[in-house]
Amino acid sequence: MTKRRDDKSSTEDPSERSERLFSDEMVDRLKSALLFGEPIPTLPKSTRFQKGQSGNPKGRPKKTSSFPFHPRIEPLPIQELILKEAERGVTIREGDSVSVIPAKQALIRALQNAALKGNPHAQRTWILLYAPIEREKAIEIKAENEFWEAYQQSCREEIKEAESKGAAPPLHLPHPDDIIIRYGKPPLFTGPTNEAELKDIEERIKLTDAFIMQIAVNERCALPGKTEAGLQCAEAATIFVALLNGTLPKRLQLSDADFITKLMYFQNIPKRTLLKSTRAAWSAAGLHVPRGKIFPRLEIARAVVEGFKSANEPGAN
Repeated sequence: MTKRRDDKSSTEDPSERSERLFSDEMVDRLKSALLFGEPIPTLPKSTRFQKGQSGNPKGRPKKTSSFPFHPRIEPLPIQELILKEAERGVTIREGDSVSVIPAKQALIRALQNAALKGNPHAQRTWILLYAPIEREKAIEIKAENEFWEAYQQSCREEIKEAESKGAAPPLHLPHPDDIIIRYGKPPLFTGPTNEAELKDIEERIKLTDAFIMQIAVNERCALPGKTEAGLQCAEAATIFVALLNGTLPKRLQLSDADFITKLMYFQNIPKRTLLKSTRAAWSAAGLHVPRGKIFPRLEIARAVVEGFKSANEPGAN
């Protein structure tokens, strides 16, 4: 048996033999102890674990999976499933109304409802969720207000410099006077912020001017016996002037004095000039109105006012 082991050891790599824990002699002695009950020999100090030295210097061998990864059969990541379910529509009922909202919104609403009913755990969870969001939003609003305050100051300095040189003021969108800084809330823009909105404001101003001229036309061009109808149309045109003027930015709105001054001018110019100017004003506003036409009717103006009020009521869609 010793010979066979010697033969085997003769073919071993010397480096492998040096890394074995027990010598051949020690192995024979251990076998004898196990088979014949002889005392188990103590291990020599050279073969024991040394202090500060790993018992397995090569480390644990890596596991090899018998099922290699295949991207085509990999299941959908759990994150994508959660996001998909969070956006799934859920039908809820509130009173007599039924609506479909995303599942994430339904969960938040359920948590809030539980908190409002006095559930202390829901109340604590809701506050923990809401407080950091509110703080982050407040920081964002503060930064936004500071930005637009600096923008206002810069624009006003440019306008003042242009006026001092007798030049036309530069165009700013939005205009600094159309920005209302509301501390604790996002800034409010009351005027145009881009070219398209500016064009819309210019169209409203043209319509306002055309209706002021139309008031004078209605008063001066009513046929004999139809003076009352002309005055009613003049009143209707005045209503439209007020509506349009109210939709303009405050800096562009006509004051009562400005309105009266303009109207008196058209009331006193030659009738031929008035008719010509009024037709040109309607053309500039994009409308073809026959020269000397008496309009609009008072009932139409009143209907427009009612519709305008309904559209601007709180909660109106």
